[in-house]
Amino acid sequence: MNTRTTQGLVVAALALFLFILLFERRQPASPPPGSPAARLFPRLDPRQVTSVRLRHGTNEALVLERGTNTWFFRAPWLYPAQPESVDRFLRRLVDFRARGTISPSEVQRQTNGLAAFGLAPPLATVVFVQAGERTVLELGRPTAIGSQVYARLAGREGLLTLDAQELDALPPSADAWRDRTLLDTRALVFDRLQVRPLTNGFEVLRDPISRTWEMTRPLPTRANSARLEFLVQDLGLLRVASFVNDDPAADLAPYGLQPPQRELAFALGSQDVFTLQIGQSPPDQTNLVHVRLSSYGNVVLVPRPPLAPWIDISRDTYHHFCDRRLLIFNLDQVDRFAATADETFAIQRTTNRTWQIVEPYRAPADDLLMLETFAELASLEFLAFEREVATDFAAYGLAPPRRQYRLEQAHPRDEGPAPHVLAQVDFGNPTGHRYYARRSLENSVVLALDPVRLPRAAFQVRDRRIWNVTTNQLAAITVSEGPHLRRLVRTGPMEWALAEGPGGPPNPITLEEAAYRVGQLRAERWTAVGDSSLTRYGFTEEGPRITLELKPGQTPQRLTLRLGRLSAAGRRYAAVTLPGEPGPLIFECPPSIHEFILSDLRLMPLEPVADGP
Repeated sequence: MNTRTTQGLVVAALALFLFILLFERRQPASPPPGSPAARLFPRLDPRQVTSVRLRHGTNEALVLERGTNTWFFRAPWLYPAQPESVDRFLRRLVDFRARGTISPSEVQRQTNGLAAFGLAPPLATVVFVQAGERTVLELGRPTAIGSQVYARLAGREGLLTLDAQELDALPPSADAWRDRTLLDTRALVFDRLQVRPLTNGFEVLRDPISRTWEMTRPLPTRANSARLEFLVQDLGLLRVASFVNDDPAADLAPYGLQPPQRELAFALGSQDVFTLQIGQSPPDQTNLVHVRLSSYGNVVLVPRPPLAPWIDISRDTYHHFCDRRLLIFNLDQVDRFAATADETFAIQRTTNRTWQIVEPYRAPADDLLMLETFAELASLEFLAFEREVATDFAAYGLAPPRRQYRLEQAHPRDEGPAPHVLAQVDFGNPTGHRYYARRSLENSVVLALDPVRLPRAAFQVRDRRIWNVTTNQLAAITVSEGPHLRRLVRTGPMEWALAEGPGGPPNPITLEEAAYRVGQLRAERWTAVGDSSLTRYGFTEEGPRITLELKPGQTPQRLTLRLGRLSAAGRRYAAVTLPGEPGPLIFECPPSIHEFILSDLRLMPLEPVADGP
């Protein structure tokens, strides 16, 4: 064995033995199990701490102060902190316990004093203020054995040892406790939003109570409140991916912020309260984008997708934020629906909340069809702007309009002024597969699809219950086809007799049911109105007819149902003439009624001719 190596090992072992004998041996042993060490801060109440100061070595200190239910950094920058991180750290301080002590005399015996314990300067310093009392804890290097660290508590003689794991409570970096919320939209009070530059941006006003939006620039029009509200709230969910530059005077050009690609300026009245400047993405991180906050002047990186709807810099960016609905209304306020299309007609809400056709004739309206009409009106949207500000609407077929739909609210007093117009839309000339349209109180011409599902005449929303005749009201039923005729007389409940025509005695049971079904006649779907439409749907003078003869005293005395050809849906067209109507009403007969007509109220089979192309 090498003599020099042996001597070196002996000297090293002796030095280690002397260090343990003279210094480490003097540290008290850890308390036995079941005997907890004393708390280092017995009077610490995290809820009462008003400020915290943290420092790693000679680095710049982190200074935090408590605000209202939150914490703020005061140094090295003014910035909100994560309150849960600070509170968690303070709760951890409550559990700090001294694992051992070192007397002042033992410290003085070290030739380099506190430096031997890593406390000159300390590796970390923790300062907190509670009830005006300042507490300072300095943390040094780890002990040679025992997984502990040296510590010094200001105002207390000697040193302490703490569990080394207590160092984990300190923030690993200066940014670790910074609040990564980009914008707290819940606390943001504003009534105006500008998307700049205005050459390709827009300005909208917001009602803070109703949260409805109105566009003022570049075009006064309704804004898409739901979309804007969602996108603004979505900004509140954005989190900072990384903090890039905290120098307010830094060169912003490398981040695409000189000038910014887009600015979102939130204002209250004429005063901007918060501005979000959006720049470019880093070359190697296209899913992120540089953003600068006006309130702090720092540059951060945030995910790009939530900001993408704002970044579009085309000239028509604002179109995406316009309300494309052609009518906006509250159905509870609507008392009258007026329209001009194939005819001018109006439907009025009655006192019992049902609907009544009042122009051009009076007839009950179908409540379900009216609800479907209002649902269709609410869903109408335009596709694009044809002209943002028009002065000549006649060129588009809008002065006067070719079709108009208007929703009105009645005045509370009959002697008051004309009904208040809640919403109105005009349709003009067709252009390709689209139509020119205009919303009420706006000077824009827009393009919309043909509203084919809206009624063009009053009969299309008429009550589909055509008549209501019980079998006890029936005197007879006459069935005719061309020169053939058969008359069946009802002589009593479930009693029928053949009064005229071919055939044997009728089956009273099935005939009673057939009479009942025809007496409760209803339309499956209204199709057309007027004598001019009869031939188109297969009605002829010699075609099948069913006439209900009512008992004396009933009005009217006769009700006639005519049958035409089959529709494309496989249902039989039928026609009736009702008082007040401009002509025969043509409709699709429900199969449940038509089946009984075929079996009990026919003289000869109908040919199953369906609609042509």
